Amino acid sequence: MAIQNMAMRGKVKGAEWTAVLVLSMLLLGCTGAIRQESARLPTIDQQRFLGTWHIIANIPYFPEKGKVATRVEYVKRSDGRVDDLFYFRSELNGPEHQWSGVAWPLDASGARWKARFIWPFSTEFWVVGIDAGYEVALIATPDAKLAWVYARQPQLDPARYQAALAQLREFGVDTEAMMEIPR
Repeated sequence: MAIQNMAMRGKVKGAEWTAVLVLSMLLLGCTGAIRQESARLPTIDQQRFLGTWHIIANIPYFPEKGKVATRVEYVKRSDGRVDDLFYFRSELNGPEHQWSGVAWPLDASGARWKARFIWPFSTEFWVVGIDAGYEVALIATPDAKLAWVYARQPQLDPARYQAALAQLREFGVDTEAMMEIPR
């Protein structure tokens, strides 16, 4: 309404008005898509989700590229948030490094999370699938552009890995971009 009032008073001109309108429609479209996908998320028992997860495969973003033997550890903090510890090596025989972040669930489902490694930047990730034994978890960003296959053990049976990829594809992840992590 405020934008419309500004347009009527001549403060937003033709091309600007069109740009604002298009941007608004795009943002509303993205929000709708995320809400629709959100309805398909599992309910996660946070206590069972905590602990160590080996990253079997991912669609790496720039900080993860070239990392091997990666794993994450989620540790409950006294303030209700979770320490998000990322362990990696630059080469298989090299020393292990650690990055420390913090994560917190966004709702009661336990499937939607935010994580921050460098303040004030944070990112949202979703647990889009988890097996009954909490041995394999599938993680993705809401837009499905990044994804991870987690497992409690450093290796995952090929059949279970293919099933994980199939489930990620159902969520909209381009699994052709997934890279298995060397161990």
